[in-house]
Amino acid sequence: MKFLVVAVALLAVAHADVSHLSGYNYAPVSIPAPAPLPVKVAPAPAPVPVPVPVNTYIPPAPAPAPIQIEIPAPAPAPVAIPAPVKVAPAPVNQYIPPAPVAIPAPVKVAPAPVFVPAPVQVAPAPVNQYIPPAPVSIPAPVKVAPAPVFVPAPVQVAPAPVAAPVPVLAPQPVLEEIEPISADGYRYKTIRRVVHRRY
Repeated sequence: MKFLVVAVALLAVAHADVSHLSGYNYAPVSIPAPAPLPVKVAPAPAPVPVPVPVNTYIPPAPAPAPIQIEIPAPAPAPVAIPAPVKVAPAPVNQYIPPAPVAIPAPVKVAPAPVFVPAPVQVAPAPVNQYIPPAPVSIPAPVKVAPAPVFVPAPVQVAPAPVAAPVPVLAPQPVLEEIEPISADGYRYKTIRRVVHRRY
């Protein structure tokens, strides 16, 4: 993504740098026009004299007298007198004791029976001491006579005919294994090496 942004930015800079060039759009060749003929200019008219301003002070016109207009005085506005407000008397700082509280007579309640569990017998704690193993009695060995062994009489067997030995061929070395199987079980492609001999 960054590469794309950088590429677009470089393209914009290159386009802006060469945008003033016109490329292969050359202007057509123009044939020079013949030189213009001389133009006769009429003589300028004589200058007209312009009046020169005079530096003199002209006082301003006198201000007209102020005009006085009589405005009648406004009539006094009627004043509304509010009705008298009844004010409550001011509070007095005086202690007022709390109302008496009626305390009921105490009620006698019988105590609830208390359940006491029976005592639990606990085994004594183990003592850390060595206890020797119990003596083991080993019985005396008993002598037993060996049982008689049955031995069969020898049997005469005729010798089997001997066959001619089979020739064993030596294993031929593998010249090239096409696709050997690796230890991980994947079959990797191999490239055959071709040897060209010149005679």
